[in-house]
Amino acid sequence: MAERGGGEGATKVPVVIAGGGPVGMTLANFLHFYGVPCLVVNREKSSRLTPKGSTHNSRSMEHYRRLGLARAIRKLGLPADHPTDVGYFTRLTSWELARLAMPSEAEKMRRVAAAAPADQVPEPIFRCNQMYVERYLFEHLKSLPSVAMRYGWSCVGFTDRGGDVRVEIEEADTGRRETYACDYLAGCDGGQGVVRRGLAIRYAGETLNQDYMGGTMVASYLRAPDLYRTLDRPRCWQYWMVNRDVRGNVISIDGADEFQMGTQLRAPDDPIDEREMARRFRAAIGVDVAFEFLRHARWRGGQALVADRFGQGRVWLAGDAVHLFSPTGGFGLNTGVDDAANLAWKLAALVQGWGGPALAASYEAERRPIAIRNTSASARLARNVGAVPIGPAIDADSPDGAAARGAASAFLSNFGEEFASLGVQLGARYDDSPIVVPDGTAPPAFDAVVYRPSACPGGRAPHFWLDGHVSLFDRLGRGFTLLRFDGCRADAAPLAHAARACGVPFSVLDVDGDEARDLYERGLALVRPDQHVAWRGDRLPEDCAALIARVTGWGGG
Repeated sequence: MAERGGGEGATKVPVVIAGGGPVGMTLANFLHFYGVPCLVVNREKSSRLTPKGSTHNSRSMEHYRRLGLARAIRKLGLPADHPTDVGYFTRLTSWELARLAMPSEAEKMRRVAAAAPADQVPEPIFRCNQMYVERYLFEHLKSLPSVAMRYGWSCVGFTDRGGDVRVEIEEADTGRRETYACDYLAGCDGGQGVVRRGLAIRYAGETLNQDYMGGTMVASYLRAPDLYRTLDRPRCWQYWMVNRDVRGNVISIDGADEFQMGTQLRAPDDPIDEREMARRFRAAIGVDVAFEFLRHARWRGGQALVADRFGQGRVWLAGDAVHLFSPTGGFGLNTGVDDAANLAWKLAALVQGWGGPALAASYEAERRPIAIRNTSASARLARNVGAVPIGPAIDADSPDGAAARGAASAFLSNFGEEFASLGVQLGARYDDSPIVVPDGTAPPAFDAVVYRPSACPGGRAPHFWLDGHVSLFDRLGRGFTLLRFDGCRADAAPLAHAARACGVPFSVLDVDGDEARDLYERGLALVRPDQHVAWRGDRLPEDCAALIARVTGWGGG
């Protein structure tokens, strides 16, 4: 995978990834997919052992599908028949204020099996705690010969020398250091990471301060064997408590006896007092149940921050290193996974020699607006969570209590967007990208809730089920794919020749049927490795070499 050389005792490797969390591991998986060796450096010795987010949205699952991992990932976490309802209660054994009914994993997959040809969701949103997916990705990386793993090591410094990047890493247990010479360094090492600070990149945006989801939060991982038997009502995946005594939520981790409770500390510097956490848990349930805490973790709620730059030269950043979210909406991890999918093919193209000088910069041009869009959407949802009306009598069995519960219920009944937001999940567009060729048509207006499929260049390629209920996405090549729709007789040879002459991986896929043709509105569409439309038309351009140059970062247009 790596080789000695490069002078000064450095080991050569095409890409070093600083940070082996979910974004870094997804990037490593994609680089392997494209045939590029890499080294993953991570401070912890293993994957995360504490629960974090539980939402893997439809776009992330499409990326995992592309890597051949989605089916295995969907077996993790909750049982397939466990409901994914979200319930709001004064206390979990008391008044139910609202319930957002959502299908189990088994129900979602039955809908996929019966979906119409033009259905846009081949991979429904998946509710599974992040620590399970991280463990799976961690174990899977061990099986990939092109991925070297240095877990228990940290990136302690780097120098972009123009022709390569020198990266120094240190083993936590021994202090032993190693130096690598890489073509590119990817900083996936989080909000306090070495790579962002080494480039002097700052965050900008807003940080909310409010009674809930706007301060220092605590995630408590606990085991409560009798909790489900105590709750005499249909199960939820996520329970929210709304009362004058405690605000928080309880999320089912394994569908049996493991849960995560989230609450907010009164002051940022308050210690995590386990007796106080226990009091809050009992107050949330409403009765005394047996439980034990396994771990606690602090984090900052209410953040909506985006880096002013996403990198430079041979050093680029992804995930929390360039955007910090509140968990409302589940956008943070998923935006990072989408970063990795965008960055991976560009790094592969540059390492393999077919990517042009504008390709790396196109990463920031494409992903930074999406980060701003998504953090803004998350902040808006966080404000809603903090603004739930909690009247002083909300727990009381009285007319005043009923009125307070009615007000809270009416407010909460509009919260479905936080757990759907298909427009956010699938609607990322790169309309102003230098490597996308516009065709003069207007893209659909962004709607956080509604996804409107469009093959207008820049957006996700609209999905279509082919004969035999085979996903269009499963037939796309690892490079650029020219879709040629029913009725179009254009000869693809000139474009194929132009791609081959530049070493660009290229394939042609003929798609039959009027429905698919109507969806794309043209006879031809060129789809990038990350499944976004780069160009479309009814005939190939006269200068196919210029088109290939444009979409691979060599300029033109």
